[in-house]
Amino acid sequence: MPATRRPDGSERWRPVLVALAWAGGLAVVAFAVLPLWYLVVLSLAPDPAGAGLWPRRITLENFRLLASPAFGFAPALQRSVLLSAGTTAVSLVIAVPAAYALARLPVPGRDRLLAGLIALPFFPGILLLVPLRTGSARLGWFDHLATIGLAQLSFTLPLALFFLAHAFRQVPDEVLEAAVLDGAGTRHRLLRIVLPMSAPGAAATTALVFVWSWNDFLFSSGLSQSPRSETLPVALAKLPVLGFLGGQMAAAVVMCVPAGLVLFALQRWAGRRAG
Repeated sequence: MPATRRPDGSERWRPVLVALAWAGGLAVVAFAVLPLWYLVVLSLAPDPAGAGLWPRRITLENFRLLASPAFGFAPALQRSVLLSAGTTAVSLVIAVPAAYALARLPVPGRDRLLAGLIALPFFPGILLLVPLRTGSARLGWFDHLATIGLAQLSFTLPLALFFLAHAFRQVPDEVLEAAVLDGAGTRHRLLRIVLPMSAPGAAATTALVFVWSWNDFLFSSGLSQSPRSETLPVALAKLPVLGFLGGQMAAAVVMCVPAGLVLFALQRWAGRRAG
């Protein structure tokens, strides 16, 4: 009769560990999702002060009032979309060839340069704000959306450079060597080989740059003086002063939607490219 094998210690504790892993995962999901759900509930509630976790009655009145000319929220949304899309596009146009050079060409000191690039986005922006305000005022560029975009490049461009260079380094050397033997030039290798093979990394970099620009408040508020350059974070910061709790919740939902759509679109695109 064959001897029965006793479960060792790891097998006995496996169900407990699996249960703990599920409990921890559910706790993390709840921690991330419940605030967003409650935000949506409050934005749709006729009386946000007495709303619970489930809406008793749904209304779009808060969004309708928020879109009224009295708050100027719709123009601020348009300016934020234009600013973030433009800043992201300029960052990528500059960063793609520069990242290729840092990742694939014999640039002296490129490792130290890449290490310094990741530190630049975390440089205290307040130190740049004062000279930027003074310089833009002298040049007549103060209170312009383009000036805010130029200021945002101080952190979006280093981010794009660092992460694109890391993504380009993952392309196998054998593929590029074969392309060189076939007579492919630098531009062909970058556009036809490196970028398509780095699609997931490029998509993640695009999303990261867009979200950082979208959430910027320091430069958006410090380089703006009138509604003509007021972005969504600045308009959102003014709502608590005006009261209107339902409008504040609706504004927060509107703030999340464009960034969420961009992330979803880039994720789907990167997934199709990877497939």
